[in-house]
Amino acid sequence: MPIRNNTTGLCSIKIRILSLIFLLIIPVFAKGQGIRTQAEAEAGSKNLRRLGQTEKKVDLLIDMGTYYLNLPGEIKADLSLASNLEQQAYGLASKIEYPKGMARSMVLKGNILRESGNKAAATSTYQQAIAYAGKLNLKDELAEAYAATGNLFGNEGKDLEKKISYNEKSLALYRQTGNKLEEGNSLKNLGDYYNIKGQPAYAIKLMDSSLAVYKAIGFKELQGVYNNMCITNTSLGNFSEALKYGLLAEKTADQLADTSLQRSSINNHLGLTYYYLRNDQKALGYWLKARKIAERYKDAGYMQTIIANIATILVRMKKFEEGIAALKELIRKYPPTDTQMKLRIPYILFNTYYDIEQYAKAEPYFKVLLQFHHDLPKDDPNQIYLYRSIIRNLIHNKQFLAADGYLKEHEKQSIQQKNLLALSQLHRLWFDVDSALNKPWSAVAHYKTYKRLTDSIWNNEKNKQISGLEIEFQTEQKDKDIALLSQKNQLQQVRIGNEERVRYIFIAGLLVAVLFVGLIYNRYRLKKRSNHILEQKQGEINMQNALLRKILDEKEWLLREIHHRVKNNLQIVISLLNTQSAYLDNEDALVAIRNSQNRMHAMSLIHQKLYQSDNLAEIDMKWYIKELVDYMIECFGTDKKIQFTLETEAIKLDVAQAVPLGLILNEAISNVIKYAFPNNEKGKVHISFLFIGEELCELKIADNGVGLPKGFDPENTESLGMSLMTGLTEQLNGDIKMWNDKGLVLDVIFKRHNELITENAEILINKN
Repeated sequence: MPIRNNTTGLCSIKIRILSLIFLLIIPVFAKGQGIRTQAEAEAGSKNLRRLGQTEKKVDLLIDMGTYYLNLPGEIKADLSLASNLEQQAYGLASKIEYPKGMARSMVLKGNILRESGNKAAATSTYQQAIAYAGKLNLKDELAEAYAATGNLFGNEGKDLEKKISYNEKSLALYRQTGNKLEEGNSLKNLGDYYNIKGQPAYAIKLMDSSLAVYKAIGFKELQGVYNNMCITNTSLGNFSEALKYGLLAEKTADQLADTSLQRSSINNHLGLTYYYLRNDQKALGYWLKARKIAERYKDAGYMQTIIANIATILVRMKKFEEGIAALKELIRKYPPTDTQMKLRIPYILFNTYYDIEQYAKAEPYFKVLLQFHHDLPKDDPNQIYLYRSIIRNLIHNKQFLAADGYLKEHEKQSIQQKNLLALSQLHRLWFDVDSALNKPWSAVAHYKTYKRLTDSIWNNEKNKQISGLEIEFQTEQKDKDIALLSQKNQLQQVRIGNEERVRYIFIAGLLVAVLFVGLIYNRYRLKKRSNHILEQKQGEINMQNALLRKILDEKEWLLREIHHRVKNNLQIVISLLNTQSAYLDNEDALVAIRNSQNRMHAMSLIHQKLYQSDNLAEIDMKWYIKELVDYMIECFGTDKKIQFTLETEAIKLDVAQAVPLGLILNEAISNVIKYAFPNNEKGKVHISFLFIGEELCELKIADNGVGLPKGFDPENTESLGMSLMTGLTEQLNGDIKMWNDKGLVLDVIFKRHNELITENAEILINKN
């Protein structure tokens, strides 16, 4: 997602977990799994005519009624047909005195009433089923009735507690009867509900138990539980595990040719996993596939969630207008009805408008979020994201003391949910607040905690596991493709053999034709052998190319890691100097330390940009100059006294030129702030960095301050800053000049390196 530095690192904490953790649940139905397709339903209709008044007919009627009830959409004809089948089943079960059939028919009737929207009648029917099954000690049917009753309740607050309670009763009964399939279903559903409740660690235990039960009985349709384990591990920040189970869900669904709405859920959760792995293209690809399936099934709930996810990724890809347009489409076509979606849309819009600095447009959505914060229970899982929005607003308004209470509540809930990702970003935010409140020791402690948690989530070993999982999955896909090609080749060989037999019969009568065909066949074999040799050589070439690409990728990764470590080491040195300054009373020493920190930060920005970007060789100086100027303004607190204006072109430099130029700019700005405007006078500074000729770059810093004193000779001065600028200009092979013109003008001209352009062109040719 886009990161905008409002105050120091403020927006680095903004992660839209809320907008993506919304679960798409595929309920596991206790019965009726024998009829899954239209063809099976038609075969069932034929069997009904053959079966007499038996218990098997009752069970078949109930299974068929369940099938028509569970068809996608809310078609009245399907509900009517399901109701008719239920009435037949109940009538026949009563007639032949089949108690289990009567209890199951009652549950089916309740399900039909619930689907029709008659919740009161459904509740009454379920209670009758519970009373009847309990009286006759029909434990399986009683468990089914409890689970069905749980489906009457929603996924929020007290409703969710009641749903969990009924499903736990159902689980206990299935364990007593030894019904392993339904035990696995109950464990899976409970895992879903505890994850929604904000207890993902316990949800994982339930799903592990569910998976063990399914495997013990040889149950093959595991894509549902894999899917739920994917999203639950995502909630915990275990992204390698999340990706493993997400790919397993996709693989299992492919093997079973699953084209149900569940595929939309699987694609949605895989997209969510790639979102947190910051693979935006894959995340968007999976979400677009999920949307296509949801559109086919006309499921409004799925469409709400998926469109909101697509909007979120578009915003992170800096396609702000497209993201906002997607949310408006969602509101227009699929108006939200549940609390979580009503909260989710203003959450995304608030953060999006903050990203693009349109704070006035963000304000109405912030008021909506603030109202949700007051209305929802304090322990509601959504509060963690409301706290983050409130804290962001307070920091933007520089109300740092007011943010303290929300930070503590944020920490408490993050720890309760075991949400490492949210906890790490919280400490990054806390570092910003403590820095603003001049609490250096506390700020450093929070920053260390942030780095430790971040490294634990994104360590190299996990990255390797994730890469390995993707490679394994892709390899299996390729193996399937190879197997399919082999089958096609076998069929082709059979056809060739048939043709040869026909040819030989004809040759038996005509010797001349036999000789002619023999010559043709010999030519065909030679050509085939030549083609085979060529294919082998092409395969070797492809392997060498793949090896070269891998070596190049590893080289780029290592270079990125070096820049990352250099940046981290510079930050540590800055922190150490900051700590050392707390023990010094000498003003000159403090000034020297502060100057050193600023110089190191100027270098640190370059290494930070290099490891965060795809281009490891060039620095965008337009971005760099703005970031450095913003840092200096914040560091010296001169935003109200001195007005800075920038005029920069999108010029890219290599590290060898970017570092000395950044240090020159750092020294020049420091001198302007310290000496150009004495006695707290206000002033203006204009900074430009432009092309003035072919590959010639000019950096000019002009102010309207007091200028250079009379008789000042920059070549004969003992100033360290002036000596640095002169020496760094020589390092650039450039010229530095300074003169008074209604203030001081500093001008540095140098020639941009050409080697970088040639090197990039060569790399591009080699890759192609």
